[in-house]
Amino acid sequence: MTNDQNQNAGIPAASDNLQADLDSANKQIQDLTETAKRALADLQNYRRRVEEEKTAFVQFANAGLLLELLPILDNFNRAFTQVPEEISKTEWFKGALLLEQQLVNIVRKQGVTEIPSSIGKPLDPKIHEAIATGPGEKDTVIEEFEKGYMLGDKVIRPAKVKVGDGNPTPSQDGF
Repeated sequence: MTNDQNQNAGIPAASDNLQADLDSANKQIQDLTETAKRALADLQNYRRRVEEEKTAFVQFANAGLLLELLPILDNFNRAFTQVPEEISKTEWFKGALLLEQQLVNIVRKQGVTEIPSSIGKPLDPKIHEAIATGPGEKDTVIEEFEKGYMLGDKVIRPAKVKVGDGNPTPSQDGF
């Protein structure tokens, strides 16, 4: 065998080694590309999660102040139901109504919503606080003493209600 033949005999072996190295490098590139894609997806998910948590934190950081404003709204409502007709037509009273509406708008702007009245509906411990019972259909709200409020999808103050105890009301038993 000549030198040329010996050198040419090694070419297929070297070519096979080069092909194996190329296949290995391509496999490594695919693995690294997949790892990079997963890392990028994880980073995007992390950023989204942090933004959601930050929004929730800001929203509920204000919850304490908003809870302190709710009794003021309740007192406005109580006062307005007791105003004599001659006073309800005055400019002073109209100004008080505007103040109350301004406070309502501020609270709503912060994401607070009233829990709709539940009179005639079953007691829901997630949104109601039963503080009294009386004649009426068992475990059904028969009176609402104080409105409930939500901040976003969380109850920040349950509605204070009276529920039926299962005894008939005076009009139900024929008296």
